[in-house]
Amino acid sequence: MNSFELEIWYDEGSVCTFYTVKWITDDDDTSSETDKFFDKYAIPEHPLEDEALQLFRLITESIGNRYGATDDFFDRAENKAQALPPKPKKWVEEIKELGSNFPLRLYCFRITAQIVVLFNGGMKEAASAQESKNLSMKFYEAQTFIRKIEEALQSEMVIISTNNRYLQSFNGANEIIL
Repeated sequence: MNSFELEIWYDEGSVCTFYTVKWITDDDDTSSETDKFFDKYAIPEHPLEDEALQLFRLITESIGNRYGATDDFFDRAENKAQALPPKPKKWVEEIKELGSNFPLRLYCFRITAQIVVLFNGGMKEAASAQESKNLSMKFYEAQTFIRKIEEALQSEMVIISTNNRYLQSFNGANEIIL
């Protein structure tokens, strides 16, 4: 597997910081995996634009600024990854509004209630991610990213900051390359 960088994707919420991964290439203009997802679906005239924007709001407003990365939002475990959005729940209005047949999945890894790493995803076209042509590769990539992130956390090459909102390299640097 090639190297990738863990970088902050969204940290303006009061409760949770979101990271993403970005492949290290010779091209400085490479987008992060999460940006690739939203660049594909959250564009005018795309048939899933509204759904992509709903998912964006769920991440940034509900999780990032209101509740944090609680179990209510992370109940679609697929091997080591989780998939957003969560299953509908009557007690969380933002989740209930998405419904049970939400067509998109965005893979992620919840490290703590204050730190989540977002990956890529796609349209769910079958009963499982592995059967969905659009999702299967993103599913396997997410598993690989998570294995490397877990190894880095366990070996303390990557640590959680003292305020529990950020990841840092073992030497205190914000640039994290795995």
